[in-house]
Amino acid sequence: MFLIVYFNWYLSMLIKSVLPASINDTDDVLFLKGLVESGGPELSEYEKFTCIIDRLGPSQIDEFRQILLPVLNENTLIGYGFKKPFGYPGDFNLINSIYDLHVNKDPKYMKWDIFFQNQPGAKAVRNRKEYFIDHLKKLTTNRNDNIKVLVLGSGPATDVYEFLDKNPGSKISFDLIDFDQHAIDFSKRKNQRFNGSVTYNRINVLRYKPYKIYDLIWSAGLFDYFKDKHFVFLIQKYINFLAEDGDYIISNFSTENPTRRLMEVLSDWFLNHRSKIDLLDIAKRACIEEKFVQIDTEPLGVNLFLKIRKSGN
Repeated sequence: MFLIVYFNWYLSMLIKSVLPASINDTDDVLFLKGLVESGGPELSEYEKFTCIIDRLGPSQIDEFRQILLPVLNENTLIGYGFKKPFGYPGDFNLINSIYDLHVNKDPKYMKWDIFFQNQPGAKAVRNRKEYFIDHLKKLTTNRNDNIKVLVLGSGPATDVYEFLDKNPGSKISFDLIDFDQHAIDFSKRKNQRFNGSVTYNRINVLRYKPYKIYDLIWSAGLFDYFKDKHFVFLIQKYINFLAEDGDYIISNFSTENPTRRLMEVLSDWFLNHRSKIDLLDIAKRACIEEKFVQIDTEPLGVNLFLKIRKSGN
């Protein structure tokens, strides 16, 4: 009996030593409060701020957020992600702010936004936009006929806007799918002068039934939220609407994402991160032959791209 009691006491002490109930380092608390008062971290303070977050145990997160409460609101990008005004993380407005390198000009919040925009995760989001645009340019270079593109989870459609804006007279037409009417409305306004080349469909991608064949099916920032079984299902579903020699490209945050902990602690932003092996396995489970599968990445390696080519050869 004594041994059992002693063991339980020892175990509780061990847990407390690994995951203390509060942020008991006075220096850390003063540092965090100082950041709030000064409008956010300077570049030289990024590492210390990140290290504090990395050391947090589950029981410390609420206290950490309480200290940062004055900036966890819609005046900052981290606060916007935390508040989720449209009910889900990574909404169209936040993604558009990342694309546009938005920074609040108010000194109380400015440095928080600069910190957010400098994180590898935010940079990778901008890089995946460029990856998509570059792929569209290659399509127009290699072909002279009309090109049909389906975008699953289109969000703000800033990428579509930038391509059409810089490539007037393009023969690419886009069908955009998103479940959020606010996102559809936003993208309609943004792409108003290109509406002859863009159609909008408010529906869940799990339920949408395409009525045409596409040369490219693209999805960025959507499949990260799906479980593997839904990922496999959506490959099998939409591959049937891909033209011969067409590409089905799906972006997914990598398990190597160094911003993962920041996203989860600061903004309650949880994704299904996947490795190259994970994506290859998913393609295999979707019955895609290995020779038709390729894994690409943006320059930082934070976003991976599962690229499936449909070929009749």
